[in-house]
Amino acid sequence: MEKVKILIVEDERIIAEDLSDILMSNDYEVCDICKSFSSVIYAIEKHHPDLILLDIKIQGDRDGVDVAHRLRDDYSIPFVFISSHSDPSTVKRAVEVNPYGYLVKPFEDEDVIVAVELALSNFAKEQNESIKDFVLNDCLFVREKNLSIKIPFSDIQYIKAEGNYSTIVANDKNHVLRATLKEIEQKVPSHLFYRSHKSYIINLGRVSAINSDSIYVNDERLPIGRGQLHQLMESINKV
Repeated sequence: MEKVKILIVEDERIIAEDLSDILMSNDYEVCDICKSFSSVIYAIEKHHPDLILLDIKIQGDRDGVDVAHRLRDDYSIPFVFISSHSDPSTVKRAVEVNPYGYLVKPFEDEDVIVAVELALSNFAKEQNESIKDFVLNDCLFVREKNLSIKIPFSDIQYIKAEGNYSTIVANDKNHVLRATLKEIEQKVPSHLFYRSHKSYIINLGRVSAINSDSIYVNDERLPIGRGQLHQLMESINKV
């Protein structure tokens, strides 16, 4: 099982290192430590973190609340604010962006773990609610930058698992969805899609060739899981 990846945004080195030690000693992965708005965006694109611990006061003209707004607008990643005593206007801005938790300095080890686990739990519940209605009879919808993008089933070539994310490879572009492959498998029609590997769901109508260890989807070679070949051939014959 992959570890939960956490990005730390904190410009005080000692605090950042303390957070990192606490998280790693509790079996979390710290994928990066950032100090500014621009470095956070770069780290998100590079590492795809599962959670962000976000100090409100960071280096540069844009603070942690500005980062949080960007997270709400363009990404689907839960975040926990790290704060000390702030002025009323900053506190008001922080509340308005609806963080998944707060971690107040100075903090104890237990405070960090509780904040992380609560944030992940609340986010999971929120995602489970939102994923219920994301499928229609002939398409699914993916949330991107405050829009629900319609993707017809016929446009989907395959879906690949990437940790707690899944990438939908479609005709026009790739779409990243914060949902596990298992969750998606339960939503897409079984007569059109097949779980050919622990990390792949394929569109049966896009299969161009099969051999003993691979399946070709639109001429792209993908792996077949052990014991899946026979079932796959049966599934294709039913189409």
